[in-house]
Order: sequence, then structure tokens, then C-alpha cells
Amino acid sequence: MVERIFQSKNAPWALLLVLVGAFVGYLTASQGPGPVYAGGAVTIVAAAALGALYVWVTGFAAPSGSSTHSFNALREVLDGRKPRRPADLPVAEYDAFDAIEKIAEKLSDERREEEALREQNGRAQKEIDGLKSRLAELETLRGRSSELESRARDAEAQLAPLRSRLSELEQRARDAEAKSEPLRGRVSELEQRARDAESQATPLRTRAGELEQRVRDLETTIAAQRREVDEAERARRAGEEEAKGLRRQVRDAEEKLSQYLDLLSNGFGEQMAAVEQTTRSMQEMTQQLHQIAQHVEALASNAEESSSSILEMTATNDEVAENTGNLAASVRETVSSIEEMTYSIKEVARNVDALSLTAEETSSSMNEMDVSIDQVQSNANETARLSEQVASDAEIGAEAILKTIQEINRIKETSSEAVQVISNLGTRIEAIGDILDVIDDVAEQTNLLALNAAIIAAQAGEHGKGFAVVADEIKDLAERAGASTREIADLIKTIQAESKKGITAVERGAATVDRGVEVSASAETALKKILESSQKSTAMVRAIARATVEQAKGSKQVTDAIGRIAETVQQIAAATAEQARGSELIMKSAEKMRLITQHVERSSQEQARGGRQISQAIENISSMVNQLHQSHRAQARGSEQTLTAAKRISELTRAYEAQLRDLSRIAERLRAVGS
Repeated sequence: MVERIFQSKNAPWALLLVLVGAFVGYLTASQGPGPVYAGGAVTIVAAAALGALYVWVTGFAAPSGSSTHSFNALREVLDGRKPRRPADLPVAEYDAFDAIEKIAEKLSDERREEEALREQNGRAQKEIDGLKSRLAELETLRGRSSELESRARDAEAQLAPLRSRLSELEQRARDAEAKSEPLRGRVSELEQRARDAESQATPLRTRAGELEQRVRDLETTIAAQRREVDEAERARRAGEEEAKGLRRQVRDAEEKLSQYLDLLSNGFGEQMAAVEQTTRSMQEMTQQLHQIAQHVEALASNAEESSSSILEMTATNDEVAENTGNLAASVRETVSSIEEMTYSIKEVARNVDALSLTAEETSSSMNEMDVSIDQVQSNANETARLSEQVASDAEIGAEAILKTIQEINRIKETSSEAVQVISNLGTRIEAIGDILDVIDDVAEQTNLLALNAAIIAAQAGEHGKGFAVVADEIKDLAERAGASTREIADLIKTIQAESKKGITAVERGAATVDRGVEVSASAETALKKILESSQKSTAMVRAIARATVEQAKGSKQVTDAIGRIAETVQQIAAATAEQARGSELIMKSAEKMRLITQHVERSSQEQARGGRQISQAIENISSMVNQLHQSHRAQARGSEQTLTAAKRISELTRAYEAQLRDLSRIAERLRAVGS
């Protein structure tokens, strides 16, 4: 039955569908938090696994018969095409073709998700390129801001001496103003006094000379004061002119500074907007990269789980292959043990045949001995009856005594042979007991091997059902062999007991024969003296008759024992023949089991090789996923660093804006001072 299962043309395809179903279940279970990103990698895992599986199937199990359609559909799926259901598809392949169509739909969905992932990655790459161009613009703005800062520092350095000189001129103007104020007041007072004096000129003409002198003095004083005022006025005007020149220089510097400040303000405004936009883009990109990293981590976890599952499957396949190898070794040992058992059974059969022949010969000899004993008894009776005629029939008595001695010697020899034969029979029976012990041990070992085979068949699942049937048959044969062995052991014990009785009886007969020999010797002696004492002769003949009767009884017992031995030997021969036929069946079953085990061992080895190829493919995929994970982590770190740099640029831009506001306030103060 196992041969039919493994030789079935659909067996490789059934194994393929089991593995494909496992992968479809894995694909369904892998749709976790990130179906877009994890789905693409799962597609890679599924495609690689199916590819490795396809290589394994096409390399080790070529399609036969109706499974060609399913293999062609699998090739179309692996080539990225939709499988076409042929019009002549057998009914037995409907389920397989439905499973392949589902796999094709699943792979198509995964490919679309992978394309969506690629498009999203392309958009992310474009955004990254845009962010890079913006970062380049920011670097340009940073260079321009540095240039403006340098020019502002130069303008500030140029304004510093102007400011100090303006402060000095302002101080001199304030000093001149302070000096001109009392002079102006005094001039005004003198003018008022002149007008008062002029108004009083008429009444005071008398005092004109004096007043004129005093006026001239006053005029001289006023002229001097006016000269001082003019000098102060000229100094004030010169200071004002110089102040106007300084104001023009300050206005020019202020205009340049305002232009610089406007440029800086506009540049920093643009830079701030660009930095904020860049920061937002970098934040969005960082979030997307974090999401991608999470999906890649989930993908890596799924790949590791797939790798672990495939490794477990590979370990299981290796273990199955190892157990199959052990099973093959055990089967070979079992076959060898069965061959040895068959040889032992045949040897027992030959020994039993020899024992049967010996028993027949012994029975014939005992029959002859019975005849002889009956003859001796008849002769003894005749001797007793004719003892009164001893004298006349002395010669006849002597001949009869000689014949009796001869027959007794023959009886003695036959008894010795019977003792030897029965002893040999006991030895052979003990040897048969030893052989039966070996057969019992072999039967127990076969039972244990059948139990182990049933356990291994149960572990093998569907593929081990036929092997389990063979194991049950072996177990039944082992139990039957054990039962037959126990029956033979009981028979041997009975035969041994009867053999002991037969030996005892034969020994008693031998003792009787010995006594008969002694009596015959005495009778021979008596025959010489028969003429002297006929009464002694009669008594001796009667003793011989009695001994012969006893001997006849012992011989009967020995004959009965030998008959029973012959029957037992025939039973042993029949059981041995049955056991030989059973051993032949066992040998045929063992040979079939050996062939099936070799086929299972080759299939297990091929499956183990295929599992190792799939494991290698999954390990490569896991390595690629880990590299992708590391690349995304590096990209995420670079994005975080770029985001940190953008934030730093934003902070510096705000600081520059604060400095610009300070410069604007300084310019306002300068403008106020200039006005």
C-alpha cells in the first residue's frame, strides 16, 4: 500500500500543494500594520520561496499524466502571467488549479502593492531631492547672510568714527550755543539800554559828552562783543555745515544700512520661510521614513519568522531524513534478523524431521523389542511348562537359553539405543527450547520495531498510512510468531517431561534387561547343572518369566512414550512447517518494507535537500531585508540630522532677525540724530 502511495503520479503534486498552502497562509498572516511595505517584501519572500519550491519540484519530481496542466499553470504564475484554465483540465486537478489561481491573484495584489510602494518611494525620493535643492538654497542664503553680516559689520565700523565725531560736534555746538546765549542776552540788554539812552538823549544832552564817551566805550565793547558773537556765529555755522556734512554722511550710511537691512530682512524672511518649509518637509519626510522604518522592521520580523519557520522545517526535514535513515537501518537489521530466524526455523524443521525419523526408528525397534519380549515370555512359559522335561529336553532348553540370552542382549542393546535416542531427543528438545527463546526474542524485537515503525508512520502523517498498515501486519505476524513460539514451548515442555518419563522407563527396562542378562547367565550356569537340579531350573525359568512380564510392561510403556514422542514430533513438524511458511511471508513483507523504506529514505533526502534550498533562499531574502532595514535606518538618521540642521538654521535665522531689529533700531536712532 505504501508502494502504491509513493508511486502515485499525484504524490509530488500533493506535497507541492501542501507547501503552497502553507505559504499562502503565511502571506495572509503577514498582512499586519504595514500592508504596503510588508506586502512587497512578502511578495519577494513568496516569489523566492515558490521559485525555490518550483526548482525543487521540477528537479526531483517531474510531472506525470494529468499533473502537467498544474505544473504549466505554476510556471505561468512564476513568470508573472495569469494562469489559463485549460478546457481538458481533469476533475482531480480542480482544487490544485483553484489554489494556483488564488496564489496568482495574491501575487498580483502583492505586485500592485509593490508598484505602489515603488511609486511612493519615487515620490519620497523626489521630495528628498527637492529638500536637497532647498538645502542648497539655504546654504546660498546662509552665504549671502554671512556677506550681509560682514558688510553690516563694515558699515558699523565706518559709522563708529562718524558717531564719535558727530558726538564731538554736537558737544561743540552745545558749548557754542551755551556761550552765545549770555552774549545774546547782553547784546539785547545793550541794545535796550541804547534805545533807552537814545530816548533820554534830549534831557541828557548835557551829559552828552560823558554819555557819548560812554557810548563810544559801549560801542567799542559792543563791537568787540559783536565780533565775538560773529566769531561764535561763524563757528556755529561752520559747526552746522560740518554737522550737515556729517548728517549727509550719516544719511548716506543710513540709506546703505537701510538697503542692507532691507536686503537682510528680505533674505532672512525668505530664508525663514524656506527653513520653515524645509523643516515641515523634513518633518513629514522623517515621519514617512519612521513609518517606512516601522514597516521595514515589521518586514524584517516577518522575514526572520519566515527564516525561523523554514529553518524549523529544514530541521524537521533533516530529522525526518535521519529518522528515515535510522528506520532503514532498523529495517535492514529486521530483515537480517528475519533471515536468521527463517534459517533457524528451517534448521529446526530439519532437526524435527530427523527427530521424527529417529522416533519412527525407535518405535520400530521398540515394536521389535516387544515382539522379542513376547517371544521371550512365550519361551519362558514354555520353559516353565517343560521344566519337568529338562532332562530329556536339555539340549532344547540350552538352545532356548542361548536364544534368550541373545534376545536379552538385543533387548539390552535396543534399550541402550532407546536411552541414547531419548537422551539425544531431550538434548535436541532443549536445543529447540533455546531456538524458541531466540525466536521469542526476535518476535519481541520485531514487535518493538513494528511499534517504532507505527510511531514513525504516525509522525509521517498522510504519507505514513501505508507504512503503518505494513507495521501493523508485521506486528500481527510478530504476535502470531510469539503465540506459536509459546505453544511450541509448551509442547516442548510436555515432550521433555514425557522424555524424562521415557528415559526413566527405559532405564528401568535396561535394569530389567541387566537382571535378565544376569538371570540368563544364571540359567546358563543352571543348564550345566540342569541335570543336577531341575527344580532350580524350573524356579529360574519362572523367575525369567516374571522378569519378562515386567520387561514387557516396561517395553509397553517405552513404546507408548515413543508413540507420544512421535506424535509430538509430528505436531512440532507441522508447527515448524507453518512457522516456515509464516517466515516466508515475513521475508516477503520485510523485502517490501525494505524497498518502501529505501524509497521513503530517498524521498526524505530529496525533501531535505529541497528544504535546505528553500532555507538558503529565505536566508538571502532575510539578509536583503536586513540591508534594506539598515539603509532605511541610515536614511532616517540622515533625515533627523537634516531636520536638526534645519532647526538650527531656523534658530540662527531668528537670531539674525533679532540682530536686524537691533540694527533697525540703531538706524532709527541715527536717523533721529541726523534729523
